[in-house]
Amino acid sequence: MITQEQIAAMEGCTAFTDQGQRLGLVEYILVDDTTGRPEWVRIIDRASGLGGVFVPLRRADLENGRLVVPYPVTMIEHAPCAALDCASVLSVAEEAQLYRHYGVRDARDEVNAEGRAGWAVMDRAQTIREGTSGQEHAVSRLQQVQPGR
Repeated sequence: MITQEQIAAMEGCTAFTDQGQRLGLVEYILVDDTTGRPEWVRIIDRASGLGGVFVPLRRADLENGRLVVPYPVTMIEHAPCAALDCASVLSVAEEAQLYRHYGVRDARDEVNAEGRAGWAVMDRAQTIREGTSGQEHAVSRLQQVQPGR
């Protein structure tokens, strides 16, 4: 799991699968604006045609200056939301698609499971938990962070 303290170390970092296959460079990171957790990384590699994909950081590690993610290349290449503009952030609906694709439990469910520190006591909790009243396509709970800044 990548921590807030490791975000700066990801500047210029190259991402690899846990099988050693190179994926590309870390473009930016999306951090949950409520919990402060790094949730997603956008990886690009123009040389290989990987124009930009989002990969969850929850099971990732930073090893010897390399970001290592536990997903096979084919899964990453076929991830939804790959074609988003690189200035974009993920909407609630897009993030839900990505969680399903990678087989990762939604961060909101995990936070809610952590002993009484769940969404019920956080700002904006009800709106986010209920899918933002049908506006999932336009609302995000994430903020973009550039490594090293």
